[in-house]
Amino acid sequence: MAKENTIEKSKRTGFYKQLFKKVLLTASIVIALSLSYILWAGVDSNSLFLPFLIVGLALVKTVFIVRLTFIQLSKIIGESHQLTHVLTLFAVLIILIVLSFSADYQALYLLNSENFKFATLSSSSFFLQFFEFLYFSLITFSSVGFGDIVPLSISGKLLVMMEVFLSFLVLVFGIANINRIHVNT
Repeated sequence: MAKENTIEKSKRTGFYKQLFKKVLLTASIVIALSLSYILWAGVDSNSLFLPFLIVGLALVKTVFIVRLTFIQLSKIIGESHQLTHVLTLFAVLIILIVLSFSADYQALYLLNSENFKFATLSSSSFFLQFFEFLYFSLITFSSVGFGDIVPLSISGKLLVMMEVFLSFLVLVFGIANINRIHVNT
């Protein structure tokens, strides 16, 4: 009995180590891209190039997340069919997508506040703005779309389209792998 518990614990630990290794590269790239936006906050906001640079970097990020989803995580799911492992994979993906697009939206807003229309923007504090865009990203990811924050520019709309694409991709990926999930009872 104790030997079985040790084997099961080592399998769980092995899964999380493997997941961490696979997600680390993608998460590092996404975080580096998101943090690079902070450097642009003081740059000329009238530049037409910067909003499309943000969209281009978001596209690179989207490619890395898609690569992570289809190639790397498919391998992990192929080796581990436990429900807790699959739910962990999807939680990591969703958090990565929502947080990174929040940074994209805020960067676009910092370049030009006319990229988005707010029903309410209570403060100009950096963290409260990030919270508003975190909320917007989560609402966009879930495809609810309340309409209290609306992208007005082409670059803002392109970012929203990429996030919606990723949310559908994660959903389809989950449905495609549902028959491989085992629930331990």
